Amino acid sequence: MTTTTHTLGDLEHKVAGGSPLTGAELARVLACPDLVSVGVLGEMARRRATGDAVTFGRVALLEPAASVAEVGEAGEIRLVGKPASIEEARGRVRSASARTSGAPLTGFSLADLVDLCGHDHLMLAELAVGLRADGLEAVAETPVDRFDSTEALVEALRAVIHGGLTAPRFTVDRATLADRLALVDRVADTHAILGNGRAFAPLQRLDPVETPSTGYDDVKTIAVTRLRCPADLVVQVDWPLYGPKLAQVAVAYGAGDIDGVAAVDSLNLGARRSPVEDIVRQIRAAGGTPIERDGRFSRRG
Repeated sequence: MTTTTHTLGDLEHKVAGGSPLTGAELARVLACPDLVSVGVLGEMARRRATGDAVTFGRVALLEPAASVAEVGEAGEIRLVGKPASIEEARGRVRSASARTSGAPLTGFSLADLVDLCGHDHLMLAELAVGLRADGLEAVAETPVDRFDSTEALVEALRAVIHGGLTAPRFTVDRATLADRLALVDRVADTHAILGNGRAFAPLQRLDPVETPSTGYDDVKTIAVTRLRCPADLVVQVDWPLYGPKLAQVAVAYGAGDIDGVAAVDSLNLGARRSPVEDIVRQIRAAGGTPIERDGRFSRRG
């Protein structure tokens, strides 16, 4: 019996030289069963983009009914959950803003804000002005799969940016493996138009029951995202959603930022198992140099 080994060695010279891969070549990477070859390309692209540096951010997540008292060492205070109305959204921002410790306050999903405004971009810009005045600095998530096209995504982003907010994080709510490359293209194209993004978390936050994702799909998605997106858009993995093991592997496949590290250290398992010590250890084990950042993607300390 003859076993065929699929490799991507012929693409290495293009990645090493900084040449973009074609759509067909990216699709080939995403379909390749040879994870070692995929990882070589992803890590090569990450090192070209950011060297050995791998950033991480400590985030205090605030649910609608949560107190903001326990922000710990957060570099970002993030309001999560879908507000039922514009009044509720603004009220949550005012309440949180009055009690933060100086860390940037971010909140909500851009798609949810668009829904609240009835897809009226003038109203969305006005809402952004109000949220900014209330103390919000940035929209927390821009789920690219919830927009029908790149044009719709760009127009919504322009509205909130015009209103004074930033929108640094592209995310994905739901996506089948077949959708992922198109969504990566959408983010890359949007970033080329606006230049607003700082990070893209391409792994879906909600796993469809009928087409659950696999770890194999996820690491290949990380690699393809790093290969397709520009160097100034870091590829991000969510620590609480995907856990330390996948986060560590993702770094080896091209991820350059870990989001959502706990802001409050729990010493129940000892100082060596605190959130910061854990993330630092995982990044170093993957061959990276850990650097803590805040919600503005500026280096802390």
